Amino acid sequence: MPRRGRRWPGALRAAAAVALPGLAGLALGHGPVAATVALGAFAVVYGEGRAYRARWKVVLFVAAALVALAGVGAGVGVLVQTGAPETWLLLVAVMTAVVAVGAFLVDALRFGAPGAFLPLLTLEIAAALPSAGVPVVAVVSWTAAGAGTAVLVSMSGVVLRPRTPERVAVAAAVSAVDTCLRAPAALGPRHEAVRALHAAWMCLHDGRIGESDHPLARTLRAAHLRLATLVAGTDEGAASETDDLRPQPPLPRPSVRYRLARAARPGSRSWTIVVRLAVAGPVAGALALAGGVGRPDWAVITAAMVLHQGPDRVLGSYRGLHRFAGTVVGLGVLAAVVWAAPTAVGVVVVVAVLLAGTEEYLVRNYGVAMVFITPLALLLGSGGVPHNFTVVARDRLLETVIGVFVAVAVLWFVLPSAHRRVLRFADARVAETVATIVHARAAGERTALPELCRDLEFDLHAATTAAIVAAHSEPAWTRDRWPEHRRLHETGYRVLTHPG
Repeated sequence: MPRRGRRWPGALRAAAAVALPGLAGLALGHGPVAATVALGAFAVVYGEGRAYRARWKVVLFVAAALVALAGVGAGVGVLVQTGAPETWLLLVAVMTAVVAVGAFLVDALRFGAPGAFLPLLTLEIAAALPSAGVPVVAVVSWTAAGAGTAVLVSMSGVVLRPRTPERVAVAAAVSAVDTCLRAPAALGPRHEAVRALHAAWMCLHDGRIGESDHPLARTLRAAHLRLATLVAGTDEGAASETDDLRPQPPLPRPSVRYRLARAARPGSRSWTIVVRLAVAGPVAGALALAGGVGRPDWAVITAAMVLHQGPDRVLGSYRGLHRFAGTVVGLGVLAAVVWAAPTAVGVVVVVAVLLAGTEEYLVRNYGVAMVFITPLALLLGSGGVPHNFTVVARDRLLETVIGVFVAVAVLWFVLPSAHRRVLRFADARVAETVATIVHARAAGERTALPELCRDLEFDLHAATTAAIVAAHSEPAWTRDRWPEHRRLHETGYRVLTHPG
C-alpha cells in the first residue's frame, strides 16, 4: 500500500464537508436524511493535491456535476418506484451512459483518481433515495448543501497559506527521491519517486510557478536532476523507457481541446474503455435482474468501477478481487453499524468518518477503500440504517459477484487485442507530432513550438503507458514491437530536448 504523501488533511476536509452541513441540518430539525449532504461533499476529494489556483475550478465543476447527477438519479428513482421492469432498464442505461461519458473525460484529460467513480456513486445512491421516502427536491437540496460546503472547505486554507499544496507536493517529491537514492536498485521506490516528481511539477504548473525561479521550483528542480542523473544519465536527450524520466522537468499539460481531440480518435485508449463499459453495464444489470435481486444498480457500478480506470487486463482483474474482498469486509462494518443502532447524529458522524476513510485510501488501495465505500453507499441509499440488513447484504454480495464476473469477462474477451491497437495508436501519435514539430521548425514557425512540445510530451507519456499495458497483457507480442516503440521514444525525446 503506497503512502502517497500526507493524506490526513484531505481526510479531515472530507469529514468536515459532511459533518458541518449534516449536523447543521440536524440542528434545524431534520432527521438522518441530512447525511445526504455527503453526495455533494464527494466533490472535496477532487481538489486534493491541486494548487488553490486550479483547485476551486475543479471542485466547483465536480460539485455542479454531482448536484445535476443527484437530480437525474432521484428522478429516475421515482420512476423505479412504480416497479415496472423497463424502469430498472432505464436506470441501468442512465448509469452506463454516465460512467461511459465520465470515464472518457477522465481518461482523455488524465484527471486521475477517483475518476468517474464518485459521480456514478452519487447517481446510484440518489436513485435509491425515493424508495426510502426522500423526495427529489430534498435529494437535490441536500446534495447542493454538501457541494457548496465542499467548495468552501476545499479552499479554506487559501487566505493564510496560499502555497500549502505546492509545498506539500514538493516535500513529498523530495522525500521520495531521497528514499529512492538510498536504494537505487529497487524499482518500487524509483517508480514512487518519479510519480511524486511528476505530481509535484503538475501542482507547480497549476500554481503558475513551475517555470519560474520560485524557491519551490528550485528545490524541486534540484531533486529532479538528482534522480534523473541516476536513472537516465546526463544525456539531456535521453529518457528512461518505463517512466519517461529525463533531466528536463515535465512541461505543463496540453490544452483541454488537444487532449479531448486526441482521445476522440478511433483506436485510442479512451474509446477502448468506453466500449467495454457500454457492454458491461447492460449485461451486469440484466444478469442482476434475472437473478432476482432487489436492485441491479450495484452490479452495474461494480462492473463499471473495475473497468473505468483503464484497459489493463491484469490490473483490472486485481481490481475485481479488491472489489469483492472490500465489499465483504465493508458489509461486516455495516453490520456493526446496524447493531449499534446510531441516532441521527450518529449516522451523520459515521458517514463523515466513512468518507474520510474513502479519501484516505481510494488512491492507495481500492480494496481497503471499498471497506469504507460499501457501508457509506448503503447508509446513504437507505436514508439511514437499513431496516432489513440480511436482505441488503445478500443482494449486494450477489450483485458484487455478478459485477466482478462480468467486468473480468469483458476485460479478457471484449476487444481482446485492444492493447495492440492502443500501443500502435499511441506510437503513431508520437510520430505524427514529431513530424509536425520538424515541419514547423523547417518552416520557421517558432511560435508554435512550445505548444507542440507540450503535445509531444503528453503523447510520449501516453505511449509509455500503452507499452506497459501491452507488456502486461501480451508479453511476447510487446517484445517484438518494443524496438520500434523504443526508436520512436528516443526520437521523440531528442526532438523534445532540441525542438528548435
